[in-house]
Amino acid sequence: MNKQFFLLTFFLCALFTVKGQDEKIRFSEFTLSNGLHVILYHDNTTPNAMVSIMYHVGSKNEDPERTGFAHLFEHLMFEGSENINRGEFFEMVQAAGGSLNAGTWYDYTIYFENVPANELELALWMEAERMFHLKIDTTGVDTQKGVVIEERKQRIDNQPYGSWMEEINKRAFTVHPYRWPIIGDPDHIRNSTFEDVYNFYKTFYVPNNAVLVVAGDFEEAQAKEWIEKYFGSIPRGTLPINRPNVVEPAQMVAIRDTVYDNIQLPAVFIAYRAPASGTKDSYAMNMLAQILYGGKSSRLKTNIDETGLTLQSILMYLGLENSGMVYAIGFANLGKDSKDVEDAIVAEIERLSNELVSEEEFQMARAAMEYSTAERLRSLSGVSEALASSHTYFKDAGRVNNELNFYGEITREDLLRVAQEYFQPQSKIVIYYLPKTN
Repeated sequence: MNKQFFLLTFFLCALFTVKGQDEKIRFSEFTLSNGLHVILYHDNTTPNAMVSIMYHVGSKNEDPERTGFAHLFEHLMFEGSENINRGEFFEMVQAAGGSLNAGTWYDYTIYFENVPANELELALWMEAERMFHLKIDTTGVDTQKGVVIEERKQRIDNQPYGSWMEEINKRAFTVHPYRWPIIGDPDHIRNSTFEDVYNFYKTFYVPNNAVLVVAGDFEEAQAKEWIEKYFGSIPRGTLPINRPNVVEPAQMVAIRDTVYDNIQLPAVFIAYRAPASGTKDSYAMNMLAQILYGGKSSRLKTNIDETGLTLQSILMYLGLENSGMVYAIGFANLGKDSKDVEDAIVAEIERLSNELVSEEEFQMARAAMEYSTAERLRSLSGVSEALASSHTYFKDAGRVNNELNFYGEITREDLLRVAQEYFQPQSKIVIYYLPKTN
């Protein structure tokens, strides 16, 4: 181990020890009588307050014949309410000096407002308004249907390589609802009825399917009073919530296919199913992904990109509530063969199944993952989402204070074991994207 590496590792370990032991995320939590779980995180180092609300509904909770509804509601939730006119939601938050956004995922949908601390009550009232009094009418529904269908055209259908994740996932998952894309099928959106949309809202956008996080500078007693005032009277949801419990069967044969697209540069997409988020194996997989594609000295960059075989290679691990995926991408350099790109990437991935990583690689990967974990918890948005997702997935918001320990428990032998379990030759999916020949 060289001197610079030792000093870097020593410095990072000291930093993370302090963060892990002395700077824990301190929060309080309670549940309203209607089932809404509330988490309060006080931070007086900022003049702002953030209101986040995570609904435990994503694309995996949809009817297979009505996909895209979770994402459609990300749009509909900004249409207004009984007391907020259409188009005023953004205007009211921005006029108060705040910002707002939302996001849809396979497993959840999240909304947040970041406002000056003295506007916290406004943000809480607005979230309660759209939880209980969302304006759902034919004008808004028809408008947002068109917006979502157009968004799919721009982001997937008309984007070079835009369909790659959709093409992989529908081959990786044959029974689990991760098989369809978050944005959904445009025909499902187009053909859905007003009743379909309204029932989705009444099923999933209820207090007992949500966690509310208030983070930033506020008085806890006052925040609790406002939360009870605006959310406490919202009725508990009573409709059954679809929680998929299907187990995807193991893939026994490698899958290969070719997609012809409006592209100029051939690309190779390789994927393996991976562990679910929050499992011990997920922390090991994050470290394996870091070794393969984290930093300038990672294996793909050093052994593939720098040789000139690829213009660029990419690898990512996506941990989801019920499963996960590892995606590797290689863009062949001019004059290089796609098969050579595939072979080189697969060789690097499968090498992790055949030998222990070096102690230096291991320590660097762990330090990098600990750093990214600690860095995420330095912002209100990062803390808010971490608290909300920890409660949503595991009913344990306190997991945010154990993330560094989870990485610290991983050994080199764990990396070898996880690589051997998931990076098997018969478990891979390989898709070539090639230019259309007109």
